[in-house]
Amino acid sequence: MDGKTGTDYTEAEMAAAQASLKLGFPRLRFPVKLEAAFSGYYFKNTLKQVRIALMTGIVLYAVFGIVDFMLLSADREHMWFIRYAVVCPVATAGLVFTYMPAFKRYAQPAIWLVMLVGSLGIVAMVHFDPAPEKNFYYTGLLLLIMAAFTFVGMRFWYALTWALATTLAYEAVAIFDRHAALTTIVHNSFCILATINIGTFSNYLMEHYRRRDFLNSILLVAEKQQLLETSDKLHQLSISDELTGLGNRRHLEYRLDQEWMRALRSRKPISLIIFDLDFFKNYNDTYGHQAGDECLRVVAEELGSMARRPGDMAARYGGEEFVLVLPETDLPDAASIAEDCRARVESLGIPHGLSPASVVTLSAGVATMVPDNRTSRSMLLQAADKGLYQAKRDGRNRITFADGTTPESPLPLPFPKHLRSSLSAPPPVSPLPPV
Repeated sequence: MDGKTGTDYTEAEMAAAQASLKLGFPRLRFPVKLEAAFSGYYFKNTLKQVRIALMTGIVLYAVFGIVDFMLLSADREHMWFIRYAVVCPVATAGLVFTYMPAFKRYAQPAIWLVMLVGSLGIVAMVHFDPAPEKNFYYTGLLLLIMAAFTFVGMRFWYALTWALATTLAYEAVAIFDRHAALTTIVHNSFCILATINIGTFSNYLMEHYRRRDFLNSILLVAEKQQLLETSDKLHQLSISDELTGLGNRRHLEYRLDQEWMRALRSRKPISLIIFDLDFFKNYNDTYGHQAGDECLRVVAEELGSMARRPGDMAARYGGEEFVLVLPETDLPDAASIAEDCRARVESLGIPHGLSPASVVTLSAGVATMVPDNRTSRSMLLQAADKGLYQAKRDGRNRITFADGTTPESPLPLPFPKHLRSSLSAPPPVSPLPPV
């Protein structure tokens, strides 16, 4: 189908195509875009059949030269010239053409032309047959008609026009050239028309079924694509936090397990940062839950933008808590990222009248570990959580980090020198209850 799917066509085009296959005698024609796609589909599914038919036709046409030899009264010179100098070479050229790229575009006209040369060759043999009433070559015409309708892969209208052209040529030779007896003309004409009638009906049904299969294949692809999209949406819903769009806690645990095992194998560090919005309960109580949800969405978007590498992950840990997982990141780099996040959230300038900073801020705990058999991801989470707790105790709007290799170490630990200047003392904190 040239890469097209059910979603590449409009509903009107699909409806028109399906209507064309209802009972009756449809035109066997789709809307333009679908018809072009069907032509590609038909070509792809009949190419092998066309090649086999041409090979078979060449062999039979050549072998039937034995009949010319056995008929002592036959004009062998003309008969063999028609067979071996005209029809077989043309059919062979047609077979070779099927292996060329241009054949896809001109497949049906090319097949039509080869078949017409073959049928006119038989009509020419009728002309040279000294006793056509014996039907030596006329029977070959009947075989060719049946083959054209059922075996060589010609589409309905091509096969029908070829059959009519062949019949007219035969009638002209039989009546005006050979002056065949009336009984012979009537008998042969009736047999030809009956064969064409049977072949037409068979060819029509085959193309009708192929068109129906084509439509069904499009619908199946469209349904499969829709199912995949629905499955992907459901998967995203199952791993995403509905409010913020970040990963949810279940997905965080899954990804943290993956990254932990990867770090265990590579013996590289993995860092984790837990963020918590300062005085967020007071913010909700003052500005309302809708404002609180919007605040969470804005902060989540800012934090999510910090998960820049393929292995990085931002997730909502619960309530107003967020987590950044940073594989292959040492403690100084993780602390720098955490400080960048803190500064970005503060620079958003979301008003918070009950915060000492007068805007929404966050605190963070950072932990780093190089996994081994004595550590676990829960220890990494515990270390980052201790860092967050200490940041809260120290006045909020700051980050504190833990030595991830010994999560039981007292907090806070010395902060990297290159970050000390960025963490100026916070403004005096008004007496608010801990949140």
